[in-house]
Amino acid sequence: MRRLLLISLMFLSSVGLLHAQDTVSCDEIFEYSYAQWEKMKNVQYRSAKVERQDGEMVTASFDFTIQPSPFKAAGRMHDKGHYILYDTEQSSEEAWYISNGFPFTNLSLDINGKIFRGLNHYTISDAGCNFIFSIIRDQYELMGEKFYCRRVVREGNEEFVIEASADDWGFRDYVGEEGETVLDIARKLNISAYLIIERNEGVSQYHDDCGGMKLKLPIYYGKHIKLHVDAEHGLPMLIQVYDEKGLLEQYEYFDYHLNVVLPEDYFTVDHLDELD
Repeated sequence: MRRLLLISLMFLSSVGLLHAQDTVSCDEIFEYSYAQWEKMKNVQYRSAKVERQDGEMVTASFDFTIQPSPFKAAGRMHDKGHYILYDTEQSSEEAWYISNGFPFTNLSLDINGKIFRGLNHYTISDAGCNFIFSIIRDQYELMGEKFYCRRVVREGNEEFVIEASADDWGFRDYVGEEGETVLDIARKLNISAYLIIERNEGVSQYHDDCGGMKLKLPIYYGKHIKLHVDAEHGLPMLIQVYDEKGLLEQYEYFDYHLNVVLPEDYFTVDHLDELD
């Protein structure tokens, strides 16, 4: 508790100085954001994504409710109105697809399988702020000298920008170890799992076994990375990742509601069925 208070005081004191200078410590932004996330009971928000998939830019939007610990996520897909539900207390490998129409039944599906995830860059277990934020922090630890952080006002909102460019961006050779999947490699090396699929023939799904395969892997997660963090609540507002082809993925977050009073049965199939 004393450590969190000290971090908060350090961050708030730095905010007072930002009116005189735009540059801010990247370390303080990371520490403050993690501290905010760790003390959060739950968060609701709207998200909009743009992802490159098979050479096309795919868009989608969701409403999410996230409980950090134990991790639970309920999302509503705007285009179809279906709900998706992930509860680590029930299963860490499967999630519910709760239909609002065809196929007129609720399905329990592998969260990284072809039906549930397809070529989406992330799955429901990655929802919320911690997963994608941790990727960027890993990149910061890997190539900290390439990062710079500053204060901006975007659309009237005070935000902090964490940004990095890698002039030495490229791909390296890698031979998959026995039993390694695309996801195993991506998690081990903190790189984009989707780029492994995109850049390597013979690999088409996140569960594909890459044992013995000669692969081309990106050196970093992206050639250019940009993260906007809200200066007040410390949560991400915009994430953009580029490679040499242009935009790889973008995630924007709106309408945050923190520590909402939820029904005890909120993260259940029965409750979400009733919301339809």
